Amino acid sequence: MKKFIWPINLIILKEINSTNQYARKCIHEKYNWIVIWTMNQTKGIGMNKNFWHAEKKRNLTFSIVLKPIKTLHIKKVYIVNMLIINAVHKALSKCYNSENKEKIWIKWPNDIIINNKKIGGILIENSIFSRKIYAIIIGIGLNVYQQKFQKKWNASSLEKIFNLNFDLDSLFYKIISSIQKEYFFFIINGDRFIREYYIHYLYLKNRISLFYIYKTNNYILGIIRSITNKGLLMVEFDNKLYFFDHKEIKFIIL
Repeated sequence: MKKFIWPINLIILKEINSTNQYARKCIHEKYNWIVIWTMNQTKGIGMNKNFWHAEKKRNLTFSIVLKPIKTLHIKKVYIVNMLIINAVHKALSKCYNSENKEKIWIKWPNDIIINNKKIGGILIENSIFSRKIYAIIIGIGLNVYQQKFQKKWNASSLEKIFNLNFDLDSLFYKIISSIQKEYFFFIINGDRFIREYYIHYLYLKNRISLFYIYKTNNYILGIIRSITNKGLLMVEFDNKLYFFDHKEIKFIIL
């Protein structure tokens, strides 16, 4: 039985180039929680216009059109990103025992990492009017059964890592339910606990790591310390703290 806080309006497509692109056509619909799901997304887009490569009928690729029931200022854009990735993290964590939960990490700003491999990511697009978020498109891609990955993607899938069988329908509905619960929790309690959960599972936090800084064109060793209250990555270099948005710094996985 599928349990949701709010009813969803599900659109299932046999094939589409991008569920986020299709979702843009639904922004002005009278319905909320419109979900566009396909088993064959041919030209999915991730952060920074990177392609999301998904094999047919082996992964989850879907988008959600959400119209906030609580007014959200554009300054809260980063919290939307946090609560969505938290929800996906929680849904996946429930599939495994507590020991395995510690192996699932959130890579700033919007990826799910297991065993240093990317297995999922989100792309959020906001429709803004008068500095308020009118509608949110949440694109989610999750590698479930995919087996082939190019080395440069540094990616893997749930089946390859855990060697378990997954029901795509069940996992899909668990993620939708988790997102609704996390959003409801945010409405009631604000963003404090959203931030705390995100930072607790932050990938590479307090570990020496290699970064590429776009502005200076340099590679440098540093330590991720936290996330600021504006959603910026806080990194320590030479005992000093610096702050970056996602277009200013890149993780180098060794």
